[in-house]
Amino acid sequence: MADSKTATFLRHLAEERGLSSHTVRNYGQVLAEFQSKRKGGWEGIQESDCRAYLHGLAGEGRHGPASVRLRFSALRTFFQWMQSRGERTDNPAAGLRLPRPRKSLPRFLSEEQMTHLLAAPSRLLEKKPSKVAGRKEPAWARWRDAALLELLYGTGLRLGEALSLSWRAFREEGKRTLKVKGKGGKERLVVLGEAVRQGMEKYFEKLPASWRREAGPAFLGPRGERLCARVFQRNLKEYLAEAELDPSLTPHKLRHSFATHLLARGADLRVVQELLGHARLTSTEIYTRVTTERLRGAYGKAHPRA
Repeated sequence: MADSKTATFLRHLAEERGLSSHTVRNYGQVLAEFQSKRKGGWEGIQESDCRAYLHGLAGEGRHGPASVRLRFSALRTFFQWMQSRGERTDNPAAGLRLPRPRKSLPRFLSEEQMTHLLAAPSRLLEKKPSKVAGRKEPAWARWRDAALLELLYGTGLRLGEALSLSWRAFREEGKRTLKVKGKGGKERLVVLGEAVRQGMEKYFEKLPASWRREAGPAFLGPRGERLCARVFQRNLKEYLAEAELDPSLTPHKLRHSFATHLLARGADLRVVQELLGHARLTSTEIYTRVTTERLRGAYGKAHPRA
């Protein structure tokens, strides 16, 4: 259970900085984990305590570089917050050398694989009209999932960003752009393609009329509540299996596919950066490495003098 100072910090992240519930939860877990390994208040934490925590993580052998860096990002942010409130004059987690992140290319689906995945909900609706992912969900849930898949792939939205949208965002006739609030409360515009608009319209038609509230959430659960990310992630596994794809792929891979396919077809890197909502161009540049690797692979296989 979080102490009062940690609880105040987490409210600050959610209410003032606008971070997602997922990020807030992760930060809370890190602070609770750190606190469980030592005694005393946060004001007495020294760099040596943070170094001992770092060495402990390394000794456990369960955490990769990304996991360690995430934990120290949470700690640094927390101590910065304490500094801003005059509760500390230093940041004991700031001076430590952390393991370098592994340079791995993002996984994505090919255009053909995406076509199969996007068609999976309608194929399953024909096969199992009354069942969704082995559980009792109404038949319109297939149309909801089909629309959400189109939205994630067609706009590059994060799942949390998509699930936070209301019907009002889509209901203006002829609307071709969407204003989205992303990480840190930053707003950006994304483009709604024809496939996305058609998918949302079909879902809207199948939804019970009493649930089509403009101010209410666009993506609904079986009792009219906002759709839970875990429910969609569970259903996605079923759609991936139907499309004969790896069921362990996450919704975020649709975002990777969106960016990779745009760049492969000649989109400007800075345009893709804007659409993804990346603060730094370097975050988007990783997708150029993906497309370059694909070009090299195709050349190596196809050219007689490669």
